[in-house]
Amino acid sequence: MRAKWCARLVEGPAFDELEGLALLGDYGVPVIETRPAETLEAALEAAESIGFPVAIKTAVPGVQHKSDVGGVELGLKDTGEVRSAYGDLAARLGPQVVVAPMAPPGVELALGLVRDSQFGPLVLVSAGGILVELLKDRRLGMPPLDEMRARRLVDGLKSRALLDGARGAPASDVGSVARAVVALSGLACDLGERIAALDAYPLIAGPDGCVAVDALVIPG
Repeated sequence: MRAKWCARLVEGPAFDELEGLALLGDYGVPVIETRPAETLEAALEAAESIGFPVAIKTAVPGVQHKSDVGGVELGLKDTGEVRSAYGDLAARLGPQVVVAPMAPPGVELALGLVRDSQFGPLVLVSAGGILVELLKDRRLGMPPLDEMRARRLVDGLKSRALLDGARGAPASDVGSVARAVVALSGLACDLGERIAALDAYPLIAGPDGCVAVDALVIPG
């Protein structure tokens, strides 16, 4: 597995979402099922196979932040809504999309890898949504990380209380988040020197575990 991804990071073009999620999944980070489509018929077939509601996102090469260009359609409940959403995305951005089930409700987090000039690849854990920008709510750890050290990173977030449930929401499985951090730590040890940046965002943490919904991988 390591040899395959090493070669891909050296020789291939930029990763798309599907390949980024495949990389995370190979190293044990839970990822959401995602299927590609380049026609309306393929998008409808993928949605019906996955089961409604679904999300459709642009997969046009070069678009790194899909929401910034209106490239994400969420909560599509039937074939009519898929048809309309696909038509809009294809007309504005191009025919390539990915279709995925809607992520379960939970707390948004972000995982990632960053490069430090002194210490090399570091694992990042942060709050998701606007909290990461408003509160600068993030923690960094040097791999390899075991579950205890990963848990300390998660527990060090300013927004940590959200994972225990807020305003009647169920508590999230914090252990699953720590295990995802450990898995990303293994990826960092194997491949971190060949990656300029990696984001697993959002990572949705809920009572039944956590799952990465999107991935951005920039070879370096």
